[in-house]
Amino acid sequence: MRVIISSPFETREIEKVLKKFGFEIVKKGKADFILVYGGDGSILYAEREYPSIPKLVFKTSIRFRKFEYSPHQLKEILKKVGDGNFRIQEEMKLEATFKGKKLIALNEFQVRVSIPTRALRFSVYVNRQAFTNLIGDGVVVSTPFGSTGYYKSIGGKPFRKGIGIGFNNLHNTRVRPFVIDENLKVRIKVLREDAYLLYDNSEEFLRVRPNESLSIRKAKEKANFILV
Repeated sequence: MRVIISSPFETREIEKVLKKFGFEIVKKGKADFILVYGGDGSILYAEREYPSIPKLVFKTSIRFRKFEYSPHQLKEILKKVGDGNFRIQEEMKLEATFKGKKLIALNEFQVRVSIPTRALRFSVYVNRQAFTNLIGDGVVVSTPFGSTGYYKSIGGKPFRKGIGIGFNNLHNTRVRPFVIDENLKVRIKVLREDAYLLYDNSEEFLRVRPNESLSIRKAKEKANFILV
């Protein structure tokens, strides 16, 4: 099996183990899976660089999802993968459309005020619900995968199905984070002040100006993770 290693850390020991179990390490091109070594940011980076290619994740952080493994399990897990004893777990992604451009996120999209000392005025529309003239720092639209991250930090609870919507530091009202059906579309309109459209940990920021709108929905493509 051909494998690409994606990590911000030194990987010589990982490479030795991969070769020992008969895996072919490649730098680019077609790969059977991506071995990710790092934290959640490393996973998001790998998914942006190699979308939809199965990821085998070894975490350097304490918190683990069920398809993430500790580095000390490296030999055990690689042996099972080499023997074909694994399955693929799919995770939903989101697609944002803004000014004809489409962005894909595994964790979440954020619409955030561009100048921290000012408040953003905006509205959010979901199906027949409308949250209008909200004033605050912005809004977060999350996948189940991302629900343990920024969405949780602003008061949301982790969830396994649907799309989560949470509001960041609202000044004029109190709306608790909530989860909608994954097949619904979310529309966000900026009313006053400039905002940025952010996604995952990407350094790409899109400026959203007053009276501009964007939509977010479930993406057709999925992220794939190796589960043994």
